[in-house]
Parts: sequence; structure tokens; C-alpha cells
Amino acid sequence: MADTERRAYGEDSIYFEHASDCRDPHHDRGCRGRWRGSVSQGFGPDGKRIRRKVSGRTKTEVKDKLQLVHDELREGIRSSPRYTVQDAVDDFLAHGLEGRSAKTVSTNREVLAPLLPLIGGAKLKELTAADVRSALAQIATSRSTRAVQMAHNSLVRVIWASPRSVD
Repeated sequence: MADTERRAYGEDSIYFEHASDCRDPHHDRGCRGRWRGSVSQGFGPDGKRIRRKVSGRTKTEVKDKLQLVHDELREGIRSSPRYTVQDAVDDFLAHGLEGRSAKTVSTNREVLAPLLPLIGGAKLKELTAADVRSALAQIATSRSTRAVQMAHNSLVRVIWASPRSVD
């Protein structure tokens, strides 16, 4: 794409961000900067544009990451890369059990408590079945089979109820 040519409607923005000691826009290869890309996801309730940004060492790497973002958008997933299991559990306990009794909320909080030190800091997008299986096996050494089953069921509900449009 030439410098004078505008992007087509709906195209992503890909650009090179120079490092502080490199300001020559014609020699990107010698610069230690990074390639950046962004996808517009429409406008928020405050009227500001919602953008999802990615970065990489090469332009091809950024294009691949942008393709993954588009795949997620087609599937209806718009979660933040920083959204952790702990965040999902907190949101679920605060908003996912509305209309349920206080005892139900406290029971879910109690059965999820032993899992959070093990997988609470993990990014929800990167959580694998192996991570969950390992955490459940660890708590099985000190908890009953029923408690492990309840923790698993609650964790599944947390993941399914997690917001799909978190930024």
C-alpha cells in the first residue's frame, strides 16, 4: 500500500512505532521499534471508539494477530487479554447469581476459594483443561469428592457466564 493511499472501509490499521532514538520513517528495518495494529470494534456508550490493539516485531506477526482478533469477533468473543479467572469469579459472584439466595452465593464462594490460589491469576483466554485438571487434583488431596465436583461445576458456570465484551 502506498503512503498516499487510504485504507479501505473496514480495513485494519497497521503501522510502525519507532523507538525513541529512531525517527526515520523510511528505514524501519534498522529501528528497534515495533509494529502495531488495531481493529475498530465500533463505539462505546460514551461515544468513544473501541479499539483492540496488538503488537509484534514484524508486520506479518501483527497481521496474524489481527486475523486471530477477527476470528474471535466473528465468534462473538470480545474478552480482554488481561481478564483473569479471579476477575471472572468476582464478576460471577457479584452479578451472575442475581435472584439466588445468600446461601447459594456463599456456597459458590466457598467451593471456589481453594481453586483461586492455584488458577486465579491465570488469564481466562489462556486457561486450559490441563490447568483446571491439575488444580482440581491438588484440591482433591484435602477436600471430599463432592467438594471437588462442586468446585468444578461452579468453575464451569463462571467460565460460561463470563462477560463476552470486557475491555
